[in-house]
Amino acid sequence: MYVDNKTVYDVKALLEQAVDNYNHSELVVEIKYCPAGSKRAISGTYYRRCPKAPNGGLIRLRINRTNKYPVSVPFKTSEYFKKLDSKGREVVYQRLRVEKFTCPEHLLVAIFLHEFSHYLDHIEGRNGRYKQTKADRFAVEVLTKLNIVSQ
Repeated sequence: MYVDNKTVYDVKALLEQAVDNYNHSELVVEIKYCPAGSKRAISGTYYRRCPKAPNGGLIRLRINRTNKYPVSVPFKTSEYFKKLDSKGREVVYQRLRVEKFTCPEHLLVAIFLHEFSHYLDHIEGRNGRYKQTKADRFAVEVLTKLNIVSQ
């Protein structure tokens, strides 16, 4: 894994530790700051094809310099519940698990793991449904093993 980090946060060892049990030799990770004026705390994208990683293997993370910690991030859980809307119709909602991250390094690892799940799906040839929920569950599972979040 090649990490191109344009921020002050030293996360390479933590990223490698998080995915140590998985094939990631072809992976390129770019870490940058969000553009000025961005209202997002963090964003992540997995690129299946791009000039920097033609075989599919670029994860780009962007973190906001102005974040105030702790930062809360919702993760989808695969648990559903029903509720009536204002017109009396039954609507199905998915429960969210909200985790608070107290430092930028842990926040970067959380979003990296979500995107890494998409990378694994790509290299293993999977293209199933519910990818975002699956990626969130993968991230929470690894974050729990790393003792970054608790069960």
